[in-house]
Amino acid sequence: MKFYGLSPISSSKEKNNFPWDMENLEYEDFLNLGVVVNERGEVLLIRRVKKEVGKGDVVLTWAFPGGKQRLNENRVDCVKREILAETGYDIDSIKEISLRCHPQFPVFIVYHLCRLTSPKPIAEPSEPHEIAEIRWVKSEEIKSLITTDLDPKVSRELGI
Repeated sequence: MKFYGLSPISSSKEKNNFPWDMENLEYEDFLNLGVVVNERGEVLLIRRVKKEVGKGDVVLTWAFPGGKQRLNENRVDCVKREILAETGYDIDSIKEISLRCHPQFPVFIVYHLCRLTSPKPIAEPSEPHEIAEIRWVKSEEIKSLITTDLDPKVSRELGI
């Protein structure tokens, strides 16, 4: 169900007499992704269960972890929540690298440079239906794994 560019994650008819859960409404086309770098300079990537095909028939398989922002949260809270859910890692967003409309998919993306708060996951990933694999990679491997348009500011930040 879409509601003025928003899409509910769940529906709860009991809460506030609305047919959706107001606390979990999310923007349909606004994503926050984390460029998480560990102590060894490796970058955290996820392989998605469901591949998406974008403009020019590009296939999105590998990506930076993150997801849709909820209406009731800010960008930093969103990227922190999504990375924990997808990977089990707790992070801090150091800065926003870029905000752009992706040229191959109809979404706006905020890329955050992130650091780990702990070198090991603090929880089990809670979205195994979305994530097939979690992998730390050297920055020079990113261009061979991410087959969609890589944001130029992210490339510069990672030195690739």
